[in-house]
Amino acid sequence: MATVFAFLALALLVGACYFIYSRTTAQAHAPDENDLQRFMIANRELHLERIDPALWDDAIRIAHGDEGVARARYIEMRVRQLKREAQASESVS
Repeated sequence: MATVFAFLALALLVGACYFIYSRTTAQAHAPDENDLQRFMIANRELHLERIDPALWDDAIRIAHGDEGVARARYIEMRVRQLKREAQASESVS
């Protein structure tokens, strides 16, 4: 009986941690008014081939070598990176 209660307590704890984690990441990826500009910047960088090599390698790996999918993933990841940089510069100021 004690193991059942311990298992239920552990399940509730894991569930609560997952809930907090998912709420935190949802707020971090929520769109804001500058996202359109960030998408345009990332698309322009990709078009002009001024890409971040490490980010491109990650996009290729995620896309399993499919360049079309990798381009979309690169833009998504680059927008998130630009957003994090903007948030970091706001917190410093």
